[in-house]
Amino acid sequence: MVNSLADSIQPLLSSPNKRDRFIGYYFLAGFVARIGRDGQPFWIITLSDSSGELTVYCRDQSCINGNLQPLSWVHLEAQLDPNGTKPYFRCKYIEPLVTKRNFEGSLAGLPITLCPKPDSLRHFVELVNSLKHLELKIFLTEVIMQPAVAIKYITCPASLNFHHNYAGGLIEHSVDVAARLASGYSMSQQQRDIAVVAALLHDIGKTQTLTADLMRTPVGYLVDHGDLTLELCASALKNLQRKNGFLSDQLRHVWTCSSPGARYGFKPKTKVANKLQQCDRFSAQAAQQNQLNYAN
Repeated sequence: MVNSLADSIQPLLSSPNKRDRFIGYYFLAGFVARIGRDGQPFWIITLSDSSGELTVYCRDQSCINGNLQPLSWVHLEAQLDPNGTKPYFRCKYIEPLVTKRNFEGSLAGLPITLCPKPDSLRHFVELVNSLKHLELKIFLTEVIMQPAVAIKYITCPASLNFHHNYAGGLIEHSVDVAARLASGYSMSQQQRDIAVVAALLHDIGKTQTLTADLMRTPVGYLVDHGDLTLELCASALKNLQRKNGFLSDQLRHVWTCSSPGARYGFKPKTKVANKLQQCDRFSAQAAQQNQLNYAN
């Protein structure tokens, strides 16, 4: 059981029995009304984060504040109820997050329920937890937890006809590139952190140009995904610039420098920029080869 309030704030859902209550931001995977044997209504609330799912029960409608919509984020407090034949978590308070701005949620709160590649999501969280520079971890959270990005990041493909061309391919490819960079080269801790963040976001524009059912979005017919990277990162980059201009400039360079054979653009001037382009190619080629092997 928990010994302090801090221990109960935003715990992973995979280990609920280690605490008697918890508070946090979670993805509402399901919200169903039922009538109990006593004739009274109750609600079955299914929560999800990167570690798993948890069912919470609500038997008091006054605990529900606002119009809850499944497949959205909520703020919730729950407490373990030991009564009955089997202990269960009872909802004490729940409300939707209606703000259009980013919320103070953790990247570990991305719902594994919706991710077609759950192992990639788990690996993603491990990479995020390995970052030593807090500014970069905050930056990454601000970019990915945007309402127009978060779910698409874990469900979209990385391409339609090339590599990782299936639902969940984007996070699988992004994590693969980041892992190759983090473990395959000799780098300082700062270089490694920049490399991991740059790799995890290098295809972030595809959240706006592709859909999980392998279609192009309207903007995807008009704009290349690479041209949307700085747009999606703009607000977070401004915040990072105020805290650490060197880190923000390094990321800008990695995402905008020219690739081999490109006619225009600055040539890669850092180790991270060079190695990211290599690992991006290696990941794409390996995925294509795996698909060929599977087909044969």
